Order: sequence, then C-alpha cells, then structure tokens
Amino acid sequence: MNAMVKSLMFGLALLMITSSVHAQRETVDKIVAVVGDQVILASELAGQIQFTALQTNRQPKTESEVEQFQAEVLDQMISDQLFLIAARKDTSLSIREDEVDMALDERVASISQNFANQQDFLDALAAEGITWRELRKRFRDEVRNQLLKQRYIQRKLSSVSISRHEVEEFYREFRDSIPSQQEAVKLAHVLLTIQPSSEVEDSVKQLATDLRRKIIDGADFAEISSEYSSMGAGENGGDLGWISRDEVVDEFARAAFQLKTGDISGVVRTPFGYHIIKCEARRNDELKLRHVLLTVLPTAEDTGRVIRLADSLIAELRNGGSFEEITRIFSADDETRIKGGELGWFALSNMPPEFAEAVAGWTTPGEYRGPVLTRFGVHIFKLLDYQPEKEYTLEDDYDTIKELARQDKTGRYVDKWIEKIKEETFIERRLDSY
Repeated sequence: MNAMVKSLMFGLALLMITSSVHAQRETVDKIVAVVGDQVILASELAGQIQFTALQTNRQPKTESEVEQFQAEVLDQMISDQLFLIAARKDTSLSIREDEVDMALDERVASISQNFANQQDFLDALAAEGITWRELRKRFRDEVRNQLLKQRYIQRKLSSVSISRHEVEEFYREFRDSIPSQQEAVKLAHVLLTIQPSSEVEDSVKQLATDLRRKIIDGADFAEISSEYSSMGAGENGGDLGWISRDEVVDEFARAAFQLKTGDISGVVRTPFGYHIIKCEARRNDELKLRHVLLTVLPTAEDTGRVIRLADSLIAELRNGGSFEEITRIFSADDETRIKGGELGWFALSNMPPEFAEAVAGWTTPGEYRGPVLTRFGVHIFKLLDYQPEKEYTLEDDYDTIKELARQDKTGRYVDKWIEKIKEETFIERRLDSY
C-alpha cells in the first residue's frame, strides 16, 4: 500500500448526505462544542459526518435522521477529544511517522472497499475534486491522534482481566441475548489480477505522445487536459496547485522537479497512467503544476484472458494439482500467498455480496469454486472448513464466551473512565445553535 500513501491523485470521496449537511462545510468558524481548552468547529463536524457516513455506509435521509446522526457523531468527537486530552498528558507515549503512514494506508483502503469496484471509487474521488494532498493534510493529524488515543487506551486496559467466575456470571445473565455462532466458511484463494495488454498500454502511450506534440505546437494545455484527462484529473484544466516533492509518487517527482517555469515534460509513466506535466511557477521547494493524465485500464478482452487462465488452473486442481503450488506461482495476493492462499474465516452474513454469491451453499471442505470476478481481480476459491450456525454453550465455547465477557467488562470500564474524565473537563455543546 506504500504507493497509495504517496499517490498523486488519491483522495477521499466525501459522501453527500443532504443539502443541509453540504452547506455546513461553509460554516468554518462556528463552534459546536468546547472540550477543555479545545473547540470543535461546525466544519469539522460536517466533515466527520461525511467521513462516518462513507465508512459505515449510513445515509440518513430525513431531517430528524440527520439531526440524530449529527448528535451521535458530535458525542463521539467529544469522547475522542477527552481521550486525546488524557493521552497527551502521558509523556511516555509517542507515535512514529512510519506508523502514521501505515495507518493512512489502511484508512484509505478501508474506505475504497465501500465501493463496488476501484473505478467507482476513482469516479467518486474525481466527482468531489479531492486531491491526495488535501486528504493527507486533513487526515495526517487525525490519524496520529487516533493512534495516540489507541495506545493510551490499550495501556489503560492492559490490566483488565476476567476470572472464570465472571465468565460464568456473564453467561448466566446474558445467555439469552448472546448471539449465536454464525454460519461461516474458512477460505483460501488464488488471486489473478487483470492487467492491460501491451496493445492497450502502447495505444495510451501513443495518445499521450500525440497530445504532447499538440501542446508543443501551441494547443492550450488546460483545454487538452480538460478534454482528455482521466479520473477527473482534467478539472480546472489539470491544475494541481502548489506541490512538494513528497506529495507525489517518485516517477512524477523525478520528471516534474527537473522542469523550469514554463517547461513541458515528456510523457511520464506512473502507477496511475501517462502524464504530461507543465511547470507554471516555482517557490522554495514547491512547484505550481498542471498535468494531463491518461489512465491505462484493462479491456474486456484482458479480463477474458485472465478468466480463461483461471478456468485452466481450476481444471488442473480438480485433476489433483497442488493448490499451494499454484498459489505460490500465480497468486498476486502477497499477504496470503505465503500462507498457501489462506484468507481465514468469514461469516456468511457479513461477506461482500460478490464473495457471498460464490460460496453460497458450500459445505464440503476441499472443493474449489471459480472463477469469481471481483474488484480485486479473478479469484479461485478453496473451501478449507465449514461452520454451521449454532447456539453457544459454556461447556463447548468457553473461550468465545470469555472473550465476550471480557469485552463487556472492558466496555463498562471505559464508560466509567470517560465519565470520570468528563467530570474533570469543561464541556459545552452548542449544536442547538448550529
């Protein structure tokens, strides 16, 4: 995910809940809450509402639903601020920059998974006009604070233990409300990514070369970018604003930071496609840039080629081929390849629709299914184990019930802890006047 962290265009698609919430973005100086010596602004609340809605796929429609959502998000922001105040007082805690980078990777990746496929995510980003620089500036402090709070909370809760007596008491009290063990499958997979053919690559590169020639011959750079750029990159004529070297991928930086004011780059290949870059001004270590971006996307023929490969591999597996060997040679999933393709357990009720359909009714370990086309590529699945739905019992599922009891005890501990912090901290909500 490092390329994602350093990307040129990767931003966060903001979810539009209602027009009234959208209007709140303009209210940048109104205070909706005071927590100690910190304030929460209306613009911050509006942004957090949008982020929370996107992450949870919650989309309130009516005015009352929006108001309830606002209040819930504000309460969580107040609690987060209280934890942060407490965490900052603990001078023994520190967060490294590489930890922040990794958390930023995970944040963006988790948001992208709310979309049906990667292209839908990219389209949403383009529609909102959010750049990677804006995302990074907004999220970096937030992610660092989140890591600090998590480390502080983990330290505080590390001493929370639970006895067998407490487990038994929890089971007696909550046995009727303890959720049943869900129907689940343990899966392994081979992931085959779909890459553009060399013909597609060459045709996009040739178009970029032709467009650069038009620009050199006098065509307006902004007009070319607006007409031809992919992924919304042509908005405002491809204007990127002021950019520093560490805000873009290495390939882009190497080409851009060699340019003088007024220069046009050659055709530059990055993980996002082919660029033509114009340097409009320099100041200190920043450049004011404009670019044309042409993405290189697989065609239906490229997809068909990978599906045919998957079909041949499935036939080999069903004739006794080694799943582990095929995974090692062909799978593009680096994380699972070293584990023989193992993905782990999935509750059927929580699986993404594209996966759920592929494994529906599957109960016999050792079988193969596929090819399955998802946003990640083409999958071959192997069923490693199956778990039917059943009620938990103390005798058979003690460890599971112990963990539920520990979570319950921890939750009660945190509630008391946050109430104590609240008693020691000035808090004023101003949402009614907002």
